[in-house]
Amino acid sequence: MNKGIAILVLVLIMQSVFGQVDEWNAKARVAVQSAIPRAEKDPSRPIYHFRPPAQWMNDICGAIYFKGNYHIFYQFNPFADTWGEVNTCWGHARSKDLTNWEYLPHAIVPQTEMGELRCNSGSVALNGNGTPMIFYTFVPANDSATRLGKREQWAAMAKDDELISWKRIERNPILAAGIKGIPESIKSGWSDPFVFKSGPRTFLTFKSSGGLVAEADNKELTSWTYAGRIDGIEGECPNFFKLGDKWVLLRSTYPPTYVIGQYLPDEMKFIPDQGKNGTLDYAYGPEQPSNWSRGFYGTNVLFDNDDRCILLGWVSGFREGRGWNGCMSIPRVLTLGEDGHPRQTPASELEQLRGKHNMVQESILNNEVLLLDNIEGDAMEIVVEFLNVDADSFGVMLRQSQDGNQSIQIKCSKGKLNVAGTEVPLRQDATSGKLKLHIFMDKSVLEVFVNDGAASITRVIYPGESDLNVSAFATGGEVTLRSLDAWVMKSIW
Repeated sequence: MNKGIAILVLVLIMQSVFGQVDEWNAKARVAVQSAIPRAEKDPSRPIYHFRPPAQWMNDICGAIYFKGNYHIFYQFNPFADTWGEVNTCWGHARSKDLTNWEYLPHAIVPQTEMGELRCNSGSVALNGNGTPMIFYTFVPANDSATRLGKREQWAAMAKDDELISWKRIERNPILAAGIKGIPESIKSGWSDPFVFKSGPRTFLTFKSSGGLVAEADNKELTSWTYAGRIDGIEGECPNFFKLGDKWVLLRSTYPPTYVIGQYLPDEMKFIPDQGKNGTLDYAYGPEQPSNWSRGFYGTNVLFDNDDRCILLGWVSGFREGRGWNGCMSIPRVLTLGEDGHPRQTPASELEQLRGKHNMVQESILNNEVLLLDNIEGDAMEIVVEFLNVDADSFGVMLRQSQDGNQSIQIKCSKGKLNVAGTEVPLRQDATSGKLKLHIFMDKSVLEVFVNDGAASITRVIYPGESDLNVSAFATGGEVTLRSLDAWVMKSIW
């Protein structure tokens, strides 16, 4: 029995123990199990990024550190490897180390008997009693399913410390059009509730709501009332939270963006700091993305016992028809730099996946391509530093073919970085003759962190399956390759 099927059998046993086996779950298990062989045959499938055993993965719709475990929740369509207007549920996994993940039973599934079409994104937070709660959007199947035929905000509560079993609270919906101060004119698509706290007060905000904010009326977080609006909340999956002495707003726009500022809860105002906004991740190619080619998107954050802010996102844009689609980004530690802008750095726990190591000593490249001996692969971590730039362009070529004609290029030229076709402007501190790239390449996923996380770029790539070489290059002059370290990465599966 392969590992994916063994995990599904474990899930079946766990669901039986907690009384969650029903017709929907049984059908979902069969659909996932039937897709596993096809998914496992795909050579482009990531090996150290989290993804379900098969089928379609969507937003990271909840994340929390609780009693020694990192828990992630994600939109999941167990019935196909494409987006599902119907039957999308919340998948669930946990990890002790942010690296090796254990699949768990679905946290919440659509209540089809109540006319629920699917469970949309949201967030997870502790209530005043220390109990984890899910906040999500009930999407109705027809106009009679909800008040005024619009989406509603619902909540569920964990029934055990393992967060295996969840039960929707009795007071659902917690918010709906025309009640508790929510305007009847609220857009029918309002969704993605995100919980944030300021002192003793707890709030919710949403997408497609004009920045609407609701406040909890009790510590159990089962009663909520309209509280006002916050300017600047756009896109999907808004994340709003305090980091140090600043407030951070993350927005899943095209591309995803951030705003740094101050929040005044008594006045219900978010005051952005001048110039402290920008692109969170350059997740797209040169053309406007198609509906599901969203790169790095659908983010969520958690704070762990070390008070690290862990940023997680959904990676999409993969080719269809392969039995799987979508994965999670590597976990990123989010901080604010001295310049007031975000820094994203890979979680140090990923270092345990490092296998065979090779390095390149300092070399001067003068209008040449240097094939790096003994450095090759399709699942690697690479750290490379350049300095003394006196060239028109320089960089590295990944997944290079034997004849050198095909590769995935990361090229710096005239103050801009081009990553597999995505152009990224470099800040002033990155154009002073030094460049550091921290690269994670995992089959079809490429994540690049520039100058200790001052910028990040996520791309989905499809090089030739046998194209495995790595080269460094300079054109039109000289550059010093100060160092390059490369590790072959182990699978987490």
